[in-house]
Amino acid sequence: MSPRTGRPPKENPRNVNLNLRLTRGEAELIQECADALNTTRTEVIVAGVKLVKERLENK
Repeated sequence: MSPRTGRPPKENPRNVNLNLRLTRGEAELIQECADALNTTRTEVIVAGVKLVKERLENK
């Protein structure tokens, strides 16, 4: 028998949960961006955080 079955583990798994309180408008804005970019809301938020970090480093 094989030692493990199923999917192989990811290189960089997303295993941390972060709960946010947003207004309905903010949530809709994130969803609109995700739809336009054909990606997930998580990816939109991560991209936004990276943009803010770049701005801070360039100050």
